[in-house]
Amino acid sequence: MQQTIEEILKKPRKAHWEEDFPVIYDPPIPTMDKKLVIEAAIPGWLPPDWWEERGIEGIPPVTIEGQAEAIIECVKAGATVIHTHPRDPNPGPPMFGAAGSRRHAELLSEIMDLAYEEVDFISAHHSWTMDLRKSRDVDYISMTQEYLNVGEEKGIGLRDVQSALIMTEAAYTDKCVMSTDAAMEGVTFFESNGIKPMFSMQSFSFPKFRRVLFDNGHAKKRPFWVAIQMGKHNDDQIWSDPWSYIQTINNISMFREAFPEDTFFALHAAGRNWLPVATIGILYGIELIRVGLEDQFWLYPHRDDISRHASDTVKMVVDIATALGREIATVDEARERIGIEYRPPHKQ
Repeated sequence: MQQTIEEILKKPRKAHWEEDFPVIYDPPIPTMDKKLVIEAAIPGWLPPDWWEERGIEGIPPVTIEGQAEAIIECVKAGATVIHTHPRDPNPGPPMFGAAGSRRHAELLSEIMDLAYEEVDFISAHHSWTMDLRKSRDVDYISMTQEYLNVGEEKGIGLRDVQSALIMTEAAYTDKCVMSTDAAMEGVTFFESNGIKPMFSMQSFSFPKFRRVLFDNGHAKKRPFWVAIQMGKHNDDQIWSDPWSYIQTINNISMFREAFPEDTFFALHAAGRNWLPVATIGILYGIELIRVGLEDQFWLYPHRDDISRHASDTVKMVVDIATALGREIATVDEARERIGIEYRPPHKQ
């Protein structure tokens, strides 16, 4: 029965609030309640020509001191995970593995020595290589063993290889194959040596890796660290709007359904649309966002602005996350959440 005006006016004032503004009783929504970890991928493995052609010198850094300073800059800006491809200051292409992996490990450690003098962070470097003279399959062990050897010689343990990537990159190139056999061998080696695997995955190659690594219990160390690739390197899934955003939400949802509840999910967004895709990840509760010079060439999807400092994209993500109410994790908080046992000595 419809109420008369007199009956409505007789109602207590609070009753009007409850009818007109029921949202005041909504409970908190926990999607964004976890602290955000930021990974900086610097300086990347591409030569500096691309930046020099656009009038930017010193990006990415190539000197030992410059590479260390870029890491320090990113950590001070809010990054707690560092992924780097060390560059030899001598002329030539960046060190990528295969021949000379020993030099690669020594070069990386020299850069890390300088960075760790000022800041603490989780090292999550590229540690696979390939020798096409022997096989098209990637090798997760040889270079990682060199890291371990250098760590033992210098008395720094796992400092330079606290985590290492297991990748499901597409195998349609003429360079290498990231097979499930290689991944199984790599996971066993990493976990038996105290190294945390970071599973960097694309949705289209995930099902077979789920069967051989997770469904049968081959990967054992929980929580699993799963990085969803969206536009990184040759994984071009986010080149069009609005499908980029729908694709991102679909991928995150699919991975969450497939993995245990305690899984630590990261998002490696790249390409022209990295910024809005990363923002969607922050809104959707992703726990790590990867930024940096390796995959973010443009700052915005609609403009041609590019980074002039290694930490530019770190600061952007910190500002966005903070504005949305998400706290930025410290390195100790990140290690505890991800399940990395290594604890570097603190400065006195």
